[in-house]
Amino acid sequence: MAPADLRLCLLGPVQVLVDDRAVPIGGPGMRGVLAMFLLSPNQLVPLDRMVDVLWSHEPPSSARTMVQGYVSRLRQRLAAVNDAVGDADAVRIMTHPPGYRLVVDESKIDVTVARSLLAAARTATAVRRARLLRSAQQLWRGPALADLGGRVTAPELTELRLTVLEERIDADLELGRHHEVIGELTHLAAEHPFRERLVGQLMLALYRAGRRATALAAYQRFAHRAADQLGMDPGPQLRGLHVRVLRDDTTLLEPRRENVIAPRVGVLVPAQLPSVQSGFAGREEELTELDALLPSAEHGDGLSVGVLAGPAGIGKTALGVRWAHRSATLFPHGQLFASLRGFDPRHAPLDPADVLTQFLLALGVDTADVPATLDERVALYRSILADRRVLVLLDDARDSEQLRSLLPTGSASLALVTSRVRLDGLVAETGGRMLVLTTLDPPAAERLIEHMAGLPTQQRERELRRRLAQLCGHLPLALRIIGARLAGGPQWLARDLVAELADERRRLSALDVVRAALDVTFRNLRQDAASTLARLGLFPGPRIGPYPVAALCGIDLDEARDRLHALARSFVVTETHRDVFVMHDLVRLHTNELAATELSDVDRMASRRQLVRYYLVGAELAHRWLANSAGDVVGELDVAGVPVPELATARAASDWLDQEWANLVAVVELGAGEDDEALVALARLASDFTAGTRAMGAANVRRLVV
Repeated sequence: MAPADLRLCLLGPVQVLVDDRAVPIGGPGMRGVLAMFLLSPNQLVPLDRMVDVLWSHEPPSSARTMVQGYVSRLRQRLAAVNDAVGDADAVRIMTHPPGYRLVVDESKIDVTVARSLLAAARTATAVRRARLLRSAQQLWRGPALADLGGRVTAPELTELRLTVLEERIDADLELGRHHEVIGELTHLAAEHPFRERLVGQLMLALYRAGRRATALAAYQRFAHRAADQLGMDPGPQLRGLHVRVLRDDTTLLEPRRENVIAPRVGVLVPAQLPSVQSGFAGREEELTELDALLPSAEHGDGLSVGVLAGPAGIGKTALGVRWAHRSATLFPHGQLFASLRGFDPRHAPLDPADVLTQFLLALGVDTADVPATLDERVALYRSILADRRVLVLLDDARDSEQLRSLLPTGSASLALVTSRVRLDGLVAETGGRMLVLTTLDPPAAERLIEHMAGLPTQQRERELRRRLAQLCGHLPLALRIIGARLAGGPQWLARDLVAELADERRRLSALDVVRAALDVTFRNLRQDAASTLARLGLFPGPRIGPYPVAALCGIDLDEARDRLHALARSFVVTETHRDVFVMHDLVRLHTNELAATELSDVDRMASRRQLVRYYLVGAELAHRWLANSAGDVVGELDVAGVPVPELATARAASDWLDQEWANLVAVVELGAGEDDEALVALARLASDFTAGTRAMGAANVRRLVV
């Protein structure tokens, strides 16, 4: 017996169909929950979001319990569906705090089928295009989500329906079926009075049917309505069509597609996005921030540029690709993608001229017609995209210069860029927006490991995975490595991995891909920044500032501050407060390795000696102020070659100690056992300070002066 056919429907009433027979799902609440799952298949749907959607942000006190009940009963109904189709895993709900995830083959969802038919139609001949789009239209059994009473809304489904209609009518017009579509277009233009594309299609059909005056009247009605109700004129494409009809341009009578460049089957509407990375977790806030780019791209109020910036392994490409796929239907003229290899250790960064050649070929330009010079390629590229709505995803950019030639200037297109460096100049030039990615929150980090390795079998394993996520610093790349190692391994592997990663000397060896990514970042730094980063491997404290960096590198304060900001632009340090910088734990371990491999013994010794001297000078100054010493507190201190903290008052001295205490203790502890007069003097001063407000640190330093 052939397996039963399963279909999950949103384009009309929310239904589950088995062999075209509707399976009872329950009331509006359960159908609303199912709709939210199907709108975000295989993705986490937070419980709080379900509550907000179902009760319009005014939920009763029992709302969470009610939703949990809906989910429980929905699980039972779906289990019966799985039995009916003979597949226990056909569609199931997984619990993933703080919500749930519907695991399903997305090709069973009518929305996915409609989008696939639309994408296939864009590269097909007119006859096949019309046939595919009619099949897509037939998926609608009424308004989307028709039986939910507005409790769950999805305006993107309305846009999808209209896009399918418009594309199908374009195909019919290309096939000379203008007489057949006039009635349908008249109804659609009345139903959607501000849809310019429908008005233009109606005008073209009327003109080809010999009804030129009626076509002009349709334009005038739209123009008056737009002016009266919206205070705006028709767009440039509709105005251009009006002028051609007014001039009786007989070339409009030819039933053909009008494009900037003649199409070649299969390449006119590019769809170059890479596949979505499995196991995507978290980033709900970042996805929402990226959605904020869409209005400018959709309404055409200027070029939109978005930049996803962050350190190696933070998940920039995964987020960019995920969002691009989610937003692809809003860019009906295609999606272009290029990996610019800005930080690829095996290849040089891509030349913008070569990227433009790839894009032009994808947009339908014949190889022989690709211009020879960069400027000519830029001009042709921008001309093609001028009136199109295209998404351009540019991954792993090295700098702003590599990008400038690749940005479309059409008002409806959007360029999304990922980079390991801040692209402040590009954002300033284009008026774009930059989103800096940080590590995942703990629940999302644990879900990522869970996706790679499967569900934990017991509470102890869950605790071990939580510890592994912490040891990975919640960095997505590191989490994927650990998840891959756990997958299919023995039960005790998690415990062994915790032991391995807890040893800081072995952690980067266990996460070798992370080490390689950090190496690439280091090799691409300017020489002075790279030298500074290597010396930061000698700094044992938790908070870095310009003064200790100046001491380590033997430079003045302004230069030290500039170098720290340069490192922050490459995301190897993060400025949390003014002149206060921190490092991710894995970056810190990498700098320790750099200090051992990139610096000579002489350089390491000299830098450490200067660091100890800086803290000795600062501690002595603070001690003199707090001891109420009169006169010149600097006195006869040896400050040659050492940046001197600006401690002009006792209050400033106390503040300096508060800010630098953890660093000072770390410097002393690192040198325990060394025969160094300056280090011993620093330990004695630290021991004196612990007698008062810093008693907690006494145990760390008194043993050094015994």
